[in-house]
Amino acid sequence: MSVGTSILLSLCLSSWFNWKTVKSDNFTIMYKPGYTWEAHQSLQTLEYYRASVVDLTGNDTRSVPIVIEDVGTMSNAYADPFLYNIHFFTYPHTFGNALEGSESWYRSALVHEYIHIAHLTKTAGLSKILTGIIGAPCQSNMYSPGWVIEGITVYGESNLSPYEGRLNDGYFDNYIAARIRDNTFPSIVEATNTPVAVPLDGIYLYGGEFFDFLAEKYGEDRFKKFFNLYGSFFWSPLCTLVPSLGFDTAAWKVYGKSFPSLFKEWKAYEEMRCADWHTEGSQVTKKGWYISPLVSNGDRIYYTRSKLVKLDAFSTRSIIQIMAFDPRSDKESVIAHLTSSLSAPMKMHDNNLYYAQLEFKRGMANISLVGFGVTSTLHRKNVLTGDDDALFTDDIRAFCVLADGSILYAKDRVHSFGSELWLFDGEGHERLIATDQLIVEMDAFGERIVLAAGKEYENPDIFMLDLFTGDLIPLISTPWREGYLHLIDENRLLFTANFDGDHMLYELNISEHRIFQLTKNGFAQSRAIRENTLYYIGLNGNGNDIYKTEYAPREYELADWQPSPKPDFSLVEKETRTGGYADILKTLFPAVRVPVVFTEHDEHTRWYFGALVAGGDATAENHYYAFVAHDPEEEYPVVDMMVESQFFSPIRASFSYTSGDLVYAGIYYQFLARLAPGIRHATLYTDVYSFDNFRRKEISPGLSFSFNYPFTTVAFNTWFPFERESWQSSIDRNAQF
Repeated sequence: MSVGTSILLSLCLSSWFNWKTVKSDNFTIMYKPGYTWEAHQSLQTLEYYRASVVDLTGNDTRSVPIVIEDVGTMSNAYADPFLYNIHFFTYPHTFGNALEGSESWYRSALVHEYIHIAHLTKTAGLSKILTGIIGAPCQSNMYSPGWVIEGITVYGESNLSPYEGRLNDGYFDNYIAARIRDNTFPSIVEATNTPVAVPLDGIYLYGGEFFDFLAEKYGEDRFKKFFNLYGSFFWSPLCTLVPSLGFDTAAWKVYGKSFPSLFKEWKAYEEMRCADWHTEGSQVTKKGWYISPLVSNGDRIYYTRSKLVKLDAFSTRSIIQIMAFDPRSDKESVIAHLTSSLSAPMKMHDNNLYYAQLEFKRGMANISLVGFGVTSTLHRKNVLTGDDDALFTDDIRAFCVLADGSILYAKDRVHSFGSELWLFDGEGHERLIATDQLIVEMDAFGERIVLAAGKEYENPDIFMLDLFTGDLIPLISTPWREGYLHLIDENRLLFTANFDGDHMLYELNISEHRIFQLTKNGFAQSRAIRENTLYYIGLNGNGNDIYKTEYAPREYELADWQPSPKPDFSLVEKETRTGGYADILKTLFPAVRVPVVFTEHDEHTRWYFGALVAGGDATAENHYYAFVAHDPEEEYPVVDMMVESQFFSPIRASFSYTSGDLVYAGIYYQFLARLAPGIRHATLYTDVYSFDNFRRKEISPGLSFSFNYPFTTVAFNTWFPFERESWQSSIDRNAQF
């Protein structure tokens, strides 16, 4: 082996074996080099809030693996109770249909996923014994409806702080009120079966609100009693088809009623609570689904409408359109079709509509997206000519357009909390300032620039930015959340806030520091003002629509409030230690260990004894399945096995073997991924087969790729198998598919 080859091999091995770990007795954090800050943030957060999760679920877990992944500007996390791990995407979530950010992304997301692990792995009685022998399939709580699985986590995340979590945001409460107003309160059938309709997060919304009702009426302590009882029902898989076999039985024993009866109680409770809820003004559009913040050029109002279209029994397609609404006729029209979502509210400047659309980039530290990550491309669309130009691509969290047409934008600091402000003047980019505040939104008018920004464990406040000094001057500071900023002029700022537990519209007179309320009933987000009429995003049972009411500001006084509680991590006594790749290898222990006995003989004289095992490591790099059985009439055992690995990421490898019949190996390399219209993905691969009792041996290189447009996806797969007698295949063969 040459020196160059040796150096290349050592570099590759060091990058493939370079997972690091930091751990306590309760958690093992796995991360790539450079993500030490994220790993320690995760560990101290989980340790601090661990006791509350144990108390909520009744499950005292140990050694939960947490995998840190960087997928760019996409916020998410997921728990895998089957393989017993949590994957955490590091980018804090801030922009969505509601003011649904959090005071701390690490707290809300990690605690949410940890509740999943604690709940879904909770077992008792015979189920606990069977889980110890057979593995994860016997964890009874996994066989629960989605509104239970997500409901307890939404409830738990909302009890960390009075100003954090979806039950404290106001959107969930208001949507339930809208369903009451429309006389379409969700049934338990709708909550369980999640139709393709608003809300797409129905199991979170209905489940969270229902658990909140149960806690208020029956007490939070009954949750762990229910999980413990249902976790002992070893027959719980049958309950997914017939709930009365166990799911409702457990409800009767814990609550004295079945869940359908409890849902009826919940409906009666919400009807009383929401009796006076109503929307101000009149509804203008009746399309529903989801609408992004409004922006106007004075003549028309622009926004995006996002919806899902059902294609068949098992698939849907996301439709994202930029809409133009004409206040003179109360009509809307489509001016653009998009193939991905927006990362920040749109802005208008000189009849140009600016929008930041999600796009993929390469070279990220993750397994979930094969090393790809999400970023944004800023577009400028002229609403008069229809011309659309892509200006630049960067990790844009928030942006605004300055008076001279240059773009001021914020992106997150790397491996720490806070933001950097950058300026794009059409020719290049200049870094202006860095701050320990996370800037989540901004707007500009003339020389005035306003920001929504906050420190860790705080909701964003409203600041004025001095671009010359870099100072952030406070305008409004509360523990609630303010957003959807819009400067009418240099002295008047419109914004949305959940000061009273509902999303309402407000106006700030900057020079006099006076707050005015623009709506006081129902639900209202974003806004545009035209001829003394206030247009805003309202809420009904079908989702968001445009509403209008009189623009009549009323002076508003903020209610008294207590500051948000912040964790004191010094109170957590824990011994942490570093580990290595051995901690990952430990997680390869089979999650499924099923002994198998069967016969293929009509007279039951030929019995097979074997086992099925399956598992994977916590990083999701490696997965395996194997079935091995003894055949009493053959010298060799019956074997059926499969291994898939992304250890050599971005290359994915697969191997399978069936005794006496098939050997397969495949290598896949996805070298392209895009969200913009046009080519969507491209993957090179090579499959190698030996089959037909190993008499045939085939090599099959190929290329798969697809094109994606707003209403069309076209996918191609082309491969070229060939065989040669010279390598002991029974035939010579060339083919094309």
